Amino acid sequence: MARKCSAPGCEFPLPDRYPLNKCPWHMAPGQGPVKIAAALAIAAAGLGGGFAYKKFRSYLSEKKLRREREASQKRQAREQQKAKSPARKRSAQKRPRTRKRVATKSKRSDSD
Repeated sequence: MARKCSAPGCEFPLPDRYPLNKCPWHMAPGQGPVKIAAALAIAAAGLGGGFAYKKFRSYLSEKKLRREREASQKRQAREQQKAKSPARKRSAQKRPRTRKRVATKSKRSDSD
């Protein structure tokens, strides 16, 4: 708690990570119960808003990383498929069959 509210005459201590320069009471408009409710809302937003913002930013960065990872996996799968496709085509092509040639025996002459 190193800093104070910047409103004149206010010495309210503020947390180091508090994003606003004035205390919630001096930031809130209105009078009476309305000012109290607004001050509580501002305090909650000031303290919890930073936490929620950090969570949201980390969510967005994780989402971006996940998309990049999925895109690279798809890209690698396509490259592997392209590399395999010529081999598949070669094996899928039918080769002309060579027929076995039957060796014809020469006829023996009966004169032996």
